[in-house]
Amino acid sequence: MALTESQKYQEYLRIVANPDFMKPLTKIEFLNPDNTVAYALDGTYKRRYGYPDSRAFLQDGAINISLNNGQRRTAAVRFENLDNAFDYAINKLWFGRRVRLLKGVTLKDGSEYYISQGVFYLNSPKTGWRPNSRTAEYSLVDKWAYLDGTLFGNLENTYEVPAFVGDSTTRRTNIFEAMQSILQLSIFDHKYTPDKVKQLDNIKPIFTDYYNNRYTTINGQQVAMNLMPKTVTTSMGGTYGQVLLDLNALIAGWIGYDSNGALRVDASADDLNDADKPVMWNFSENSKTFFGLDETANPSQVYNDIIIWGENLDGGVVGARATNYDPKSDTNANLIGLKTYVESSDILYSNEQCQALANWYLKRKTVLQKSISLSCSQMFHVQENNLISVLRSDKPNKPIEKHLIQAMTIPLNRTSAMSLTATAVSDFPEVTEVSMSKFLNAGGNQ
Repeated sequence: MALTESQKYQEYLRIVANPDFMKPLTKIEFLNPDNTVAYALDGTYKRRYGYPDSRAFLQDGAINISLNNGQRRTAAVRFENLDNAFDYAINKLWFGRRVRLLKGVTLKDGSEYYISQGVFYLNSPKTGWRPNSRTAEYSLVDKWAYLDGTLFGNLENTYEVPAFVGDSTTRRTNIFEAMQSILQLSIFDHKYTPDKVKQLDNIKPIFTDYYNNRYTTINGQQVAMNLMPKTVTTSMGGTYGQVLLDLNALIAGWIGYDSNGALRVDASADDLNDADKPVMWNFSENSKTFFGLDETANPSQVYNDIIIWGENLDGGVVGARATNYDPKSDTNANLIGLKTYVESSDILYSNEQCQALANWYLKRKTVLQKSISLSCSQMFHVQENNLISVLRSDKPNKPIEKHLIQAMTIPLNRTSAMSLTATAVSDFPEVTEVSMSKFLNAGGNQ
């Protein structure tokens, strides 16, 4: 009887827990414009997944992941290119070729179980020739590179997303519809197209439902938070990526491509309590998966006081402040003084929106005070912005510390260690929302 997906995943977890007997697999899939697989390669020339005439195979490389708004994933791959099949040429690999990187294991029944690690575009090709050897190396950039001008995405004209007006049902008054409409632009003439093969991105985006049925007050009226409160304009010479970042700023969200190649937008307001997130792996000194860790203090990156300024629809000043006065925090303002970070943007339009962003920034800029860099055996289900735990047997009382994953490096060979960079969840302080009324009144009268 064939294993269910749940059974396969549970067996995968048992295999990666015992790395002495695990043989990691890597596969690179070369995708057609409709995202179907044209052919694929792995780490041996004996199996070519639909490319039977080539002796090439994937030799080495690494995937780097960093938790950012915008581009999150990059990679480097090297092929043994024995018959020049993977040269950068118009009839071989050419501009706009999309690939998917997968890592996995062989299950007990001999089947292969893979987990996607990202969808990328080929970039910066380099070929090498040595006696008895030909290689092809590519830098890979995630799909954000088709939005931010790296490979595509520069605006030929000013791009305007209009504000929602009254009961208008015109396209792009909804923030998420406006985001999706950008992905549906043609790569050939920058106009909307229903032809998915021609679209900037033909994978359906994943949008948060946090703002469904949530409202804010604008000029005394209740307005749904997923509607455009003001017109957002990006000048000619900007990028589609900047348009998306500006739209994302309206909801103070997380935006970037996930491991399956889908654009994800999540609400930062729904991302304040890291302790509730799933723990993707438990490390301990006696675990075969744990190789060691280093701790780094980053005092120059820490802020315990956040001020956010914006501009309301009438041109008046809005703003908010969040400060760390938590006595349990070792960077609270009463202990080390105020270390203030100030940011302003005409995208921000309400005090409530500024406050949500200030609270989120306080979290992000406090946990940066300490980070760990953990070396471990290869595992492929861990994801950025989720948790790992570490049993610290080197500390009094052997505490179990939870850490939020900020970055990862995943090797594409079978033997190298994987590395995780993470920040301690316990460092997130209680937030004190500081009144800005005297500043707002002064600013509003200027």
